[in-house]
Amino acid sequence: MLPNFPKQVSDDNPPVNRNVQVDDRLYDYLIQHSVNEPEVLEALRRETAQYHMARMALSPEVGQFLGLLIAMQNPKKVLEVGVFTGYSTLSMGLRLAPDATLVALDKKQMWLDIANKYIAQAHLIDQIETRCCDAKATMEAMLQDQAGTLDFIFVDADKANLMAYYDMGKQLLRPGGCMVIDNTLWWGNVADPEFDDKDTRIVRALNDHVHQDEEVLSSLLPIGDGLTIVHKR
Repeated sequence: MLPNFPKQVSDDNPPVNRNVQVDDRLYDYLIQHSVNEPEVLEALRRETAQYHMARMALSPEVGQFLGLLIAMQNPKKVLEVGVFTGYSTLSMGLRLAPDATLVALDKKQMWLDIANKYIAQAHLIDQIETRCCDAKATMEAMLQDQAGTLDFIFVDADKANLMAYYDMGKQLLRPGGCMVIDNTLWWGNVADPEFDDKDTRIVRALNDHVHQDEEVLSSLLPIGDGLTIVHKR
């Protein structure tokens, strides 16, 4: 068992902000010198850009990072909560081992239809199963016979049930498993006291909860819209 270290940075010794500010010029450099986007993902990204909700899609550098985590973790049982058009699904699916499977949950069939088209193009239909369902109810059902068996979970879904996704996801993970949660900086609104809408309050509450959760190791990274990585002890 790893020791429990203090989780709070003291106010009298604040860290220096060494995070580089990513403007459009630097972002373009990052894309050109980091991202290697497979053709099937680029085609999906281009199609997704036609829809008015396109900003919900994962950005290429975040998708690549997610795929890298899959390659490093080598999970056999993966769950995705929130699919949209499937950029994150494919980013993970393309890095799955041949004997691994991914179950992807979303409540809108129209988005899953797009995802399934590209899953088929990537020859991943035997490894990726998409389900049009209520994610919360599905996870509750999974807990009956799959608690403590999943290796990797990615959460990028509605904020109303975010805390439930985290708590149930943690129960579904095996010890040593990994959960990744998107949107945890929420367009920067979490740090702005002028934003006090329901979704912002939920994301703040989740961040506080994860930060104080002694059952996990975690890190909130300023990549994309904020990405929290959780390792279950």
